[in-house]
Amino acid sequence: MNPTVVIWILAAVVAVLVGREVGKRLFDVNAKLMAKKRAAQVLAAKLRDNGLKLLPSLLEDFAVGDAQDMVEKIHDVAKLVESGSDAIEKELEQTYENVLGRKLGTPEGMALIKAKIAEIEGAPAASPAPAVAPAPAAVPAPDAPKAAPAKS
Repeated sequence: MNPTVVIWILAAVVAVLVGREVGKRLFDVNAKLMAKKRAAQVLAAKLRDNGLKLLPSLLEDFAVGDAQDMVEKIHDVAKLVESGSDAIEKELEQTYENVLGRKLGTPEGMALIKAKIAEIEGAPAASPAPAVAPAPAAVPAPDAPKAAPAKS
């Protein structure tokens, strides 16, 4: 066989193998990036539910791939911080109110808040009781042999 033909065949085989490996790596990188974008969307939704507005919008821009808008929002937040605006404090205060409201809505959260208040006041605080369901009574297995009644 002609050496030139052999070289071209080997070059084609090597090109296919290299292309396959590069494609697999690019697909893996893309899959990891998509997982991070999905996680950013979930986090943005949780933060928005808690009352934050600035950070969730940045995360949503990352999730959709809008880098220009994300950079502009980062610049706007930097201007807010530099100007001494109390917008960030108001946002954090609203978040605090939302989280506190949720805590006070549950018995465990209420007990925790009462314990913290008692701790601050210096009184011995009763530790909040964990919400654990009572253990079920022991029931014999259905296939266990029954004991014969004792004769007296």
